[in-house]
Amino acid sequence: MHLLVAAHDFYPDPGSGGTGRYVYETTTRLADRGHDVSVLTRRRGDVPSRETIGGVRVARYDLEVAERSAPAIARQLPTAVRAVRDHLDALPDPDLLSFQGTVTDPLADLLVADDVPRSATFHSPWPTEYRIRAGHEADGTGRGFDRSAPRRRLNAALRERIERRTLAECEQVLALSRFMAGTLREVHGPVADPEIVPGGVDTERYRPDAGVYGPMADGRPPTEPDAMVDGGAASESGTDFLTVRRLSPRMGHGMLLRAFRRVVESDGAPADAGPHLYVAGDGPLRGELERLAADLGIADSVTFLGYVPDDDLPGAYAAADCFVLPTRELEGFGLATLEALASGTPVVATPVGGTTEILSSLRGDDRIPTEMVVESVDADSLAERMRTWAALSPAERADAGRACRDHARRNYTWDSTADALEAKYRELV
Repeated sequence: MHLLVAAHDFYPDPGSGGTGRYVYETTTRLADRGHDVSVLTRRRGDVPSRETIGGVRVARYDLEVAERSAPAIARQLPTAVRAVRDHLDALPDPDLLSFQGTVTDPLADLLVADDVPRSATFHSPWPTEYRIRAGHEADGTGRGFDRSAPRRRLNAALRERIERRTLAECEQVLALSRFMAGTLREVHGPVADPEIVPGGVDTERYRPDAGVYGPMADGRPPTEPDAMVDGGAASESGTDFLTVRRLSPRMGHGMLLRAFRRVVESDGAPADAGPHLYVAGDGPLRGELERLAADLGIADSVTFLGYVPDDDLPGAYAAADCFVLPTRELEGFGLATLEALASGTPVVATPVGGTTEILSSLRGDDRIPTEMVVESVDADSLAERMRTWAALSPAERADAGRACRDHARRNYTWDSTADALEAKYRELV
C-alpha cells in the first residue's frame, strides 16, 4: 500500500508539535511494516524540500499562514500549488490519502485523483483553534493580528468551511479521543461519524530510569538512584512538579502559577527545601508568566526551563515527582500525559478533553492513592490536588508511578496505534 499523508507538521522539523510527532511515529512504523509511505507538509525552518526520514519520503512546500492576512496567504497559493504538484509527480501514485494537516489537506485534495480513497485523522478543529488564538490577541496580550472583529469572524468562517469540505470528501474519519470526536460533531455537524484510534507513547524512550535533565538537578539535592527504578523520581527536598507545554493562553500556566503559590504557602518550607515547579516550553507568554511568578512571590520556587531539546525530555519527565497539565480548553488527546505516565510520573490534570479519558481507567488501581483529575478548571481545585500529591510518601509515590507506567505500556503504545491505523486503512484499500 502506498500511503500519502497530508500533514500539518512533521517531527523532527523545527517547531513541530504533537501532530508532527503523531505523524512521525505512525508513518515510520507503517513503513517498517513494508508499506510505501510519503508525507506532504509545509516547510518549517532550514530543512530540505525532499528527504527520507525513518523510511518515509518527506516532501515540503512553502506557505506562510500564521499571522498572515487572507490576501497575503492567497498571493502565496499559486507557488504552493505548483510545488505540491511537482512533489506529487515525483511520488508514487497513492492507494490512500490521509488528511492530517489543515492547510495541506485542501491542496492535496485538489491535486490527488478523486478515485483515491480518503481518510482523515481529526486532531483538532482548525476554526476553534483560530478563535482561541485570535481572541487572546484581540485582548491586547499578543501582536500581529488585525483586531477587527469582522475580519476575525471571516477568517474563522473560512477555516471552518475549508475543514468541513475536506472532511466531507472522506470515506473514513478517525479521532484520537471521544472528546475530539464530540468536538468534531459540535463544530461541523453530521458531516462525519468518527471512529476512535488513540495516540501512543514510546515506552522504551520514556521510562523511569531515563536519568535526570541537568537543569532540574541544579540547586536541588540529588534523587536517590533506587527511587527511579520502578516509579517516578522521589526527591527528599520537596515535591518537584513539572509541566511541559507551549506558553500560550489555552494551556493554563497563569492558573498553574496561582495554584502553586497556594501549595508553597501551605508547605511553609524555605524555597530550597520546599516544593518546586519546573515549566518546560517556550511561547509568547514567557515574559508575562515570569513577571506573574515574581508578583506572586514564588519566583525562587519556579524555574522556567524554556525549550527543552527533544533528547532531554525523557530525563525531565523521569526527574519529576508529579506532572501537571493545567489546560483550560481544547486538550484533544494528551501526548504529554502519556509521556509522563510512561516515565512513571503521576499526573494532575484539569478535567479538559482527552486527558480525562487516558486517566479514567487508573481510578480502579489500588496503587493510585488519590484522584488525578481535578474537579474544576480553577486555581483552588488544582492547588488542592497538587497538595494531596505533594503530601504522599516516597513509597506511595513510587507505587503510583509503577501503576502509571503499567497503564501506558498496556494501553497506549505507538505499535498498537499503528496496528489500528493499518487495519482501518486496509478497509479502504
